[in-house]
Amino acid sequence: MGKLNIRAKDWEKNPALLRIMAMLEKAFNDVGEKIRKELRDAYRAHASESFLAFMNAIRSRTGPLKRDPRTYHEEYSNWHRYAELDLKKAPSDIRTFGIKTWEDYKSVAHLFKETYKYADKDADESYEHARDSFVYKNLDKISEVLGKRSDLKNGVIKFDWRAGYFKGNLQIYLQNAYFQGDVDIKYVIRTIPRVTPYFQYPLVFTDAEVNGKSYARPSEMELRNLLSGKTDEQHAAEREAQAVAEGWCPMSGKPAEGVKIRYGSTAYVKCPTCKSGVTVQHYKYRKHKTLQAEKVSAAKKLEDAGYCSMSKEQVPFPLIEKLIRSHIVWPGGVETKQYSYDLFDSMGKYRKLPCPSCGNNVVVSDYRDGLKPEEVKAFYQKHKIKK
Repeated sequence: MGKLNIRAKDWEKNPALLRIMAMLEKAFNDVGEKIRKELRDAYRAHASESFLAFMNAIRSRTGPLKRDPRTYHEEYSNWHRYAELDLKKAPSDIRTFGIKTWEDYKSVAHLFKETYKYADKDADESYEHARDSFVYKNLDKISEVLGKRSDLKNGVIKFDWRAGYFKGNLQIYLQNAYFQGDVDIKYVIRTIPRVTPYFQYPLVFTDAEVNGKSYARPSEMELRNLLSGKTDEQHAAEREAQAVAEGWCPMSGKPAEGVKIRYGSTAYVKCPTCKSGVTVQHYKYRKHKTLQAEKVSAAKKLEDAGYCSMSKEQVPFPLIEKLIRSHIVWPGGVETKQYSYDLFDSMGKYRKLPCPSCGNNVVVSDYRDGLKPEEVKAFYQKHKIKK
């Protein structure tokens, strides 16, 4: 059984959420053998059907193997997922040149045998994906309700098989507060044209008690407000302040007015607020950070790796002002005066200029021309901070 892959957002900072995550994982695994068996049976049945179709094709077809015009893959090129071939007993030409025709397949047909190696692997991966989804989707809801509260006293979750799915009950006990909800595991495993499991994990809060007062069937937002003692407006203000502190652009997720795109397609435009390039999908700006926040984040990553924050950054203009040269170009047949940075010194080597951040002399190997001297840009190479 694979280990739960923790892709937590801020969950790892809250010990209560980590305890609830472990509880959800254990609850799923306790009833998971039935799900795993059904997944394994479905994948093995599909492998057996594929193996039978493959062997029938070997008996009935002749000539060269056809290729899919879209993928250029040969027919039954994935036979290794449901069949094994004992190459040690195969003819030498098959071992050397491989299988090119159906006649080649016929010559080694008696050496093929059915295997469930990949079917079992696919079933296990599908089970682990279902378990992870169950944990994360429910924990995401619970984290929204708990907020920053970490005073978890106890938690209980129990499942029983009822009406064709796992019916569960979740109970969370906090200091002076308690809430419970119905959490289910509903699934169907489709097998045509291939094995495709579908899972649903509805979590509905049924009742709560806060400071001695009971509440029936509170919504997610109502329960969040009850446990935190804050209003929707206060929560919205906190989220907005946190987004600003983290550098998120205020246009993230907002409607992209004036951007014309076909339904279902995307467009790459400049954000009207932060001026950074951003994707528009479903007529909304993708969640993105401001240019300044991206620059700060990139500089921090460089510094954490031991590189100077000025790596690949623009050289201050006063340092290159005396190294700018002019020349004549003819774009479109029109004589134009253009300015560029003198990249090499008298020895034919890249020039080194002082870095204002780390104080080292750093190679400058990239630049951009300009129609005016002040438009010329030069850039430092990526360099480490010398101790």
